[in-house]
This record gives sequence, C-alpha cells and structure tokens, in this order.
Amino acid sequence: MSTVFHVEFDEGARPDALDGFGYTPLLEAAFSETAEAGEVPARVVEEQRDRFRIVRAAEGFGVLEEEAKASGALRREADSASQLPAVGDWVSVRPAEGSLSVILRLLPRTSAFMRKAPGDVRHDRIEAQVIAANVNFAFIVAAAGLDWNPRRVERYVALALAAGTTPVLVIAKSDLAENPASLLAEAARAAPGLRTAMVCAPEGSGLGELSFALERGKTVVLLGSSGAGKSTLLNALAGEDLAGTGEVRVDDQRGRHTTTHRHLYRLGSGALVIDTPGMRELQLWADEEAVGSAFPEIEALAADCRFRDCAHGLEPGCAVRAAVESGELEEGRFASWRKLSREAAYLRTKENHSAKDAERRRWKSIEMSRRSFAKASTRTKNE
Repeated sequence: MSTVFHVEFDEGARPDALDGFGYTPLLEAAFSETAEAGEVPARVVEEQRDRFRIVRAAEGFGVLEEEAKASGALRREADSASQLPAVGDWVSVRPAEGSLSVILRLLPRTSAFMRKAPGDVRHDRIEAQVIAANVNFAFIVAAAGLDWNPRRVERYVALALAAGTTPVLVIAKSDLAENPASLLAEAARAAPGLRTAMVCAPEGSGLGELSFALERGKTVVLLGSSGAGKSTLLNALAGEDLAGTGEVRVDDQRGRHTTTHRHLYRLGSGALVIDTPGMRELQLWADEEAVGSAFPEIEALAADCRFRDCAHGLEPGCAVRAAVESGELEEGRFASWRKLSREAAYLRTKENHSAKDAERRRWKSIEMSRRSFAKASTRTKNE
C-alpha cells in the first residue's frame, strides 16, 4: 500500500521533497555516484521483519510512502545484519509498479546507534544490531522516581558516543522526583557535560529545553527502557498522538511496553524523530575510546597515575583509586567504568578473532575455486 502526502517547505528551501526528511547534497552525491537508470533515493522509516516502509519523492513536491524489500543481492553480500537496512537509513531503490519496490544498496551512514545483538550465549555469537541510522541527536530518556538508574544512563551515553551522535539526557516524569535538585546533581555525575532536560510530557513542562535539537531535517532517536516515557514524549513533541502509551504500574512506577517496532516520524516543526521499543537487554557495542569519553573525569584522573599503563587496580601511585578512596570519585561510577571497559575490551578481542576467521574462510574459498578451475581446465585440455 502506498500513501502520497505533501511536505511544507520554508521559503528558499530546495524544491526537493526529500529535503524534509534530511536529504542533503552529500547524500545526493553519494547516490549519483552509484545509481543506475531507474533508481531513486529513499529513506527507511520503518522496519518489520523482512519488509520496510520507505519514503521517496513523488511527482511534484510530494513524498510517496510505500512498502519495500531488500534485494537478494543485498542480503547475500551483507556480512552481518548491521549491513542491511535499518530505520533512518538512506537507500537506493528500484520502484516497482504493482509490487514491492526493491532496496538495492545502502548509502553511506553518518552515524549508527548499535548494540550487541542478543545471541546464543553458548556459541558466543558476536554481531551488531543497528537500532537507528543517520541520527543527529540521541535523547536518552530516563524516568525520575523509582525507575531512575544512573548506571543505565552511563551505558546509553557510551553507546551514543560510539554511534557518532550527540547524546542528550532527558529526565522524564519529573513530577515523580522527590528532590529535583538532588536528581539533577546525580544526573550530572552520570552524564557529565551533557545537556540535560527535566520534562513532564503530559503537562508540557520542560519541552522547550529540547527545541535546539528539533530543527527541520534533523533526526533524533528516543532511547530508553520500557516505560521510561519515550512514546509520551514523542506525542507531546508532536502535539498529537502518534504512538500508543501505557499505564504506569503503582509498585515500581514503570510503564508498560507499548512501542513494538522502530518508526521514524516527521513532526510539524520538520524535525524527524525515531521512536524505539524499550530495550530490556542493552549489550555494549562500543570501543574503549567511546567508554572513556563517557567517563571524562576518570580519563582526566588517569593522566596523573604514576604508570602510563595503569589498570587502576592495585598499582602504586594510581590517581583514580586515590580519588575513589577520598570520595572525590563515586565508587559506583568507577565500578561502572571498569565493567564497561571490560566489555569493550572483550568485544574488541572477539571482533578481531571473528575478522581473522572470516579472512581465513575467504582465502579458503578462493583456493577451492582456484583448484576447481584448474581441474576443469585440465579436463578440457585432455578432451
């Protein structure tokens, strides 16, 4: 099913309907470099199993929304699921009349929010899962009250920095905060240097603090656990009910899981917002540099350690341990840094091992093909 709708443009905007979905001259250049006759650019706005919803330019200044599928070649050539289309991706599409349009290739991503895909623990499968692509800002939505968890915030910050996007901490359900000043101070320790907004979406309070990110053509992804208030925030920003919301349980102040799949919405302001389901399992997909960036005070302290390769354990002259013992550095934050650093180091080791295995398999395949070709040539000569 296809839907055509029209996009309002600011005076002086380029007469290209996809501009309203973040299409830029750089993307146009990347598309033109590889596109063949009949192909058009499009953006993925929804992903459900093996089908996608995309938007592409229609006749005039409208935008056509329709269903599409990934080509067989695209699926075969993808080394992992992270190389297949995700919500927010720009793609090259071959339109089809009376049937599904076909996604042929991905255009280069400017950013990609990823997590380690849940997998078979016994076989220790290491694969990335793309949550959202081509994102400018990541709104990390964390609810005040009993569900507030600074350790979870730290993990989201590390992932957002690894994605190449700008994280913003949004403390939702601010009416549940018993001591707002204390909560803000704790948030500043969990996410130092980040812009932070306390909002109560149903009342509309605090929403103005987010306007800097909600500009025409800019993409924001809403991240957070189930019931944190992402869909309620989306509806408040849109001024209408775009996503369903659930009731809040009295015992733990958590909402019910309402968003079931990722979807990109275009607000009246022209901003683009990707709503995501709450992630019960948020495994790290980041390197040690991104983890270090999420803990800048620990990085600064480490510069004063006696040994350059200090692991901040029992080494003498460790400035980080000294800060923990003096109370300058919160012990819980230090423990979180160590945990995420270990995960990042383990991930790097497994990635390197997987890359070596893939290279061995590739050369083995090449050698088998060479031998088969040699045997076939020999038979031909003998005949």
